Amino acid sequence: MKKIFTFHGADHKCGCSMLSQCVAERVAQKRGDLSVLLLHAEESEGCGYAPMVGESMERIRPYLADRLLDIGDIVKKSEYKDNLYVIAGTDRPGSSESFHPDMAQYFLKAVSDSFDIVICDSGANIEHGLSLGALFSSDLIYVVFVQQESAFKRYEWLRPLYEKLALNIGGYVINRFIPQSGYTRDYVRRRLKTKRDRVFSVKESAYGKVAEIDEKSLLAYKDGAFARDIDVMADDIIAQADVPERLLAANG
Repeated sequence: MKKIFTFHGADHKCGCSMLSQCVAERVAQKRGDLSVLLLHAEESEGCGYAPMVGESMERIRPYLADRLLDIGDIVKKSEYKDNLYVIAGTDRPGSSESFHPDMAQYFLKAVSDSFDIVICDSGANIEHGLSLGALFSSDLIYVVFVQQESAFKRYEWLRPLYEKLALNIGGYVINRFIPQSGYTRDYVRRRLKTKRDRVFSVKESAYGKVAEIDEKSLLAYKDGAFARDIDVMADDIIAQADVPERLLAANG
């Protein structure tokens, strides 16, 4: 059974934070019997589309260093909506010197027992301890691209490092997908030498700028094509997690 899933940007500005939030929201909606944690394991807070988050890795950091976590308190503070929980990142420039990968690994191991599914947003900065720790801890990693050559070249440049680190990369997402672009799913499959069913696409939404201003998830807007693509991603995580159906009444 897989429990920890991470979205990792092939390059900066690939939309990992929004994508992670939308997928986490949809997994939680589809499986109301499961507890779902969204962790922003990156230098930024990552919560521009969920501004009311009450817990962050920055607040937890001193307790991580001393291995003195109050898991019950963290779970309580991270309550977001129904069965969805959210923990922000750091939002402190230079925080990479304060976080080591083993701190993130320790945290995920400690907190994962309190959740059925953990979805991490690791950004694109693999040098940050939170990001690298999340990648090490993941049962499955989705690498997120946009349809730009710079994103693919950066991933190909880093790919030998990812392979040396033995990261569990099992999916590729073309985010903000435009059908007219030459970077189609088939092209990406051939270029990355992977199976077609492990390449996903998430449509470019016309509400992207509005969502930034409103500080809302893109799922709050009526964009059917975008929502259907998020559904595919959510369904893949649920299938990969292979969590058994439970009667909702059992949790209530």
